Amino acid sequence: MQDKYIKNFYNEVNQLIDGDYKIILEPNRQLTDEWIEYDQVKWELDEKIQNMVKTLLNDKKLNFEEKVLSLYNFICLNYIYDDNVLYFFKKDLSDINNIKYIAVDWYGRIVDERWLENRKKHNRRVCYEFARFYAKAINQLLDGNNNIEAFMVGDKENLHYVVGLTGEECSIILDLDDFNSIKDLTRLKLGLTIKGIKILRDNFRKFQNALDKFNKDRPIELKEVEDAKRDLKDKDTIKYFNRIIEILNKYNIDSQGFCEYMRSIIENEEIEIEKIWKEVKESSEKRYSRCLFFNYDSKTYLLDSVDKTLNPINLQNLDKKIFILNPEENEYPYFGG
Repeated sequence: MQDKYIKNFYNEVNQLIDGDYKIILEPNRQLTDEWIEYDQVKWELDEKIQNMVKTLLNDKKLNFEEKVLSLYNFICLNYIYDDNVLYFFKKDLSDINNIKYIAVDWYGRIVDERWLENRKKHNRRVCYEFARFYAKAINQLLDGNNNIEAFMVGDKENLHYVVGLTGEECSIILDLDDFNSIKDLTRLKLGLTIKGIKILRDNFRKFQNALDKFNKDRPIELKEVEDAKRDLKDKDTIKYFNRIIEILNKYNIDSQGFCEYMRSIIENEEIEIEKIWKEVKESSEKRYSRCLFFNYDSKTYLLDSVDKTLNPINLQNLDKKIFILNPEENEYPYFGG
């Protein structure tokens, strides 16, 4: 890969996207710019990803862009977001008018062999891990083509990493687990369109054409959800929420996907939500999933992301050994497995 393309990509990002970003590469490159960082973790593929790459390399019908999207789809269908990482985020209250969150490096970003071995036991991953192995897999799909390259792109605070793909013909950002919206990890499990890909430059529309082809005949939203909005949204809010939950429970989405989808539905009704954490008791390890509670019509409701239910509650009566309101006061050792 010619380093000039990476420099061009960085300039394109600065011109087109708000925020401060850096590019993360595998070691042993010559780039020394201040916005370049070299990953401390070796980029490796899970066995099922490696097998998928081999299958795509042998597929002579798909072009490169379609293979990139096939891999994107495969990851979204076969992995889930590890929402336990959010339990360990730190609140920065130094500016009460601008509360920020700080991610911990040891949860997926800078890890050791023990962590990597433990992660093989399940399919939960965080953005650093998704970006790392997706970029690696794309680069293997290149099959010797040095005119394009995939790498990681992260914000300066290390809160979120995505995949950047750039070369002479294109510059693309691939973000399958955007935590500010309903992730493509969730959307594709529901059979919906891809929304997490941002095309910065596509000289010959190769990537746009592949994306349009992938999204063809896929709805932006589930028809059942649209029907529920039409029939219940302005008539019975809680019944409307429960109808959406019934619909989501027909699909194979994880606790974080359920939570983020329902959060979007609830906040769209201009209802303020609060976060609370629930221990996943059936897990072989100690971990937590993010749940929500909110006040509506003189009642408090708990959106339980583990059981995937919505019920009225008395917040004070929740089992404090299971439900954690302030995780920073209840930290515990976790090793990724």
